[in-house]
Amino acid sequence: MQDKQKVLLIVNPHAGGGKGQKWALRLENALKQRGLKVWTVLTERQGSAEAIAKEIEADIVLVAGGDGVFHDAINGLWQSKRFVPVGLIPIGTGNVFAANMGIPSHPMEALEQLLNGQVKWLDIGEAHGRIFHSSLGIGFDAYVVAQMETVSKPQKRFLGKLVYFIQALRHSLHYRWSSLRVEAELADGSRHVWEREAWLVLVSNLPDYGGVKVTPNADPGDGLLDLCILPSHSKADYFRFAMLGLLGWHMRHSEVVVTQIRSARIDSDPPVPTQMDGELTPTTPVTVKVVPQALPVLLPSK
Repeated sequence: MQDKQKVLLIVNPHAGGGKGQKWALRLENALKQRGLKVWTVLTERQGSAEAIAKEIEADIVLVAGGDGVFHDAINGLWQSKRFVPVGLIPIGTGNVFAANMGIPSHPMEALEQLLNGQVKWLDIGEAHGRIFHSSLGIGFDAYVVAQMETVSKPQKRFLGKLVYFIQALRHSLHYRWSSLRVEAELADGSRHVWEREAWLVLVSNLPDYGGVKVTPNADPGDGLLDLCILPSHSKADYFRFAMLGLLGWHMRHSEVVVTQIRSARIDSDPPVPTQMDGELTPTTPVTVKVVPQALPVLLPSK
């Protein structure tokens, strides 16, 4: 990385239950010690990173936080049509993207590896007029994301990734599955329709979804997205398929759909919530498509 390059450092001070605040100055100083020009901005609310990335020009954008703030930042860059390298320094609760891409969990180590790493153009998904780096979730997981708004910062800081699983277990008794219709364009260009009762549809760009390999063959460089449909006939199916997923056995079940797609439309009765990269988005119906090699991302060298 060349001296005098301008780096936009976007930091979510609330990430990881409040850890982001203490890392902002340390990351800024580390960048300046390399002779880089640094503009540090702290986000104030959801959507702040999107506005910042859209308005401030830089040679490189580094985002310190979790999947949500990274989601906002790449959407700002996407809307501005400025395709500059962007990197994630994980400080969030889940850190799904970082874990999948081999980015170290310690912020300073992550910074070092990104600055000495490579730029790789990754596929993204597009839905609801926005893009996502990790996944589009339809149904139960989006419902749980909505309930996460009630979790306090101390709980997130103390429990970390466990907080999502605790909320999922807590709210599983209240969620009602829907009749879903998924019409998809498959990898070979053919079309297929699935109609069934289901509690979750996941369209993923990455293999590991919060520690569970729901779509184990997903690759953000293959020009495709991976679709998973988990059926439901009773409340017990929530727990049954969750356990199968944890063991990696869900793909053996005859009613589970796991396949690669170019695009899909998902309808449901009644409408169900959706989420992208852990951020709530509008309810169904939703149309999703892959945009191949669309985002230049800083990643550790392999």
